[in-house]
Amino acid sequence: MTQLIIGLARTENEAILMLNQVKKEGIKDKYLGAVAKEQLNLELVSEKTGLPKPLKGAGTDGAFGALKGILAGLGKRMDQTMSIGNAVRRLAGNEIGSETDDLVLTLTEAGISEEDARYYEEWLLKDHILVIVECSEEEAARVRPILLF
Repeated sequence: MTQLIIGLARTENEAILMLNQVKKEGIKDKYLGAVAKEQLNLELVSEKTGLPKPLKGAGTDGAFGALKGILAGLGKRMDQTMSIGNAVRRLAGNEIGSETDDLVLTLTEAGISEEDARYYEEWLLKDHILVIVECSEEEAARVRPILLF
């Protein structure tokens, strides 16, 4: 049975270390991912781990994206997530914050408890990163110590 193991990284460097260590355990790139607020440097994580470039939600690129960034800074718009890796594509562009359940609903649909999903949302709002691995039960035994150190 497939499991989602979620690690909590405080910085881009922690996320890079976690992802590279999981890769050394034989987990393929397509089962790895990371999620953060769009202001964080997932480009660096992508570059240092070999995972795909960050995905953003609809409308976060170009001039409209710049306007949305300004509005977020003024408190007029919710923060949004961005993601790297195929395992977490659906998490790109989810709004996070007290006025939305976007991310929480997406995580609960993936089998995460609502309590844990809300905790993960708070983690992202603190400018931290979620490192996510999709794996078998056997692989989970090797991955957990890396992500849950």
